Amino acid sequence: MVTVYIPTPFRRATAHRDRVEVSAPDVGGALEELERAYSGLKGLVRDERGRVHAHVAVYVNGEAIDALDGLGTRLKDGDELAIIPALAGGGELVLTPEERDAIRSQAVQEYPSESCGVILTRGAERRLLRCRNAQNELHARDPQRYPRDARTAYYIDPKDLLRIGDLEREGFAVAVIYHSHVDAGAYFSETDRRQALVGGEPAYPAAIYVVTSVMGGRIDAMAAFRWDGVDFAPVDPGGGDVASGE
Repeated sequence: MVTVYIPTPFRRATAHRDRVEVSAPDVGGALEELERAYSGLKGLVRDERGRVHAHVAVYVNGEAIDALDGLGTRLKDGDELAIIPALAGGGELVLTPEERDAIRSQAVQEYPSESCGVILTRGAERRLLRCRNAQNELHARDPQRYPRDARTAYYIDPKDLLRIGDLEREGFAVAVIYHSHVDAGAYFSETDRRQALVGGEPAYPAAIYVVTSVMGGRIDAMAAFRWDGVDFAPVDPGGGDVASGE
């Protein structure tokens, strides 16, 4: 049997189970078995052609299947399969001055690429996880599926996603997801919106998304957004910045 880790956003489809056991010869078969057992998972992990969604990462024993044999990666008894959305989060926004400085500094350092990262919390404990933008690699490998490069898009590195998943299993929750816009305003774009949704619904309705605008290598503004039941609306990010709904 293979143990499959179910991420928080998908647990509504598995009766809130965080782990499920399946028997299958490979990753593709395991996902099919999951969809048969839990019909609510259909469309969440794979598209209508059976491909894993671009915003979902799948791992076998801690290694991304993209680095193995993809959906054909063989499985054996005792293996662990992890499904981790590229973007997910929840909780209240409380950016400490140190966190604000770190986010802004990273955005400038990584210009002219978009920066990205998360803040995780467990009770009073907080961790800012600076992530690597892997969008350039995706674009180079499959420009048709990933038409944008790191200047206009971001994809959190699968290794960082795995670290986030490990921390979630330790009781942490993703409280803030942040990224930068290069030579563009601090607004929540249509691409940002699509990535924040799972199956047409927000993965975490209380999630806060922080966007930092970098113009010509200098910080221009910082904005924050939260799901209001209809769309992602601007909220006060604090510190004198003005959120934009542009």
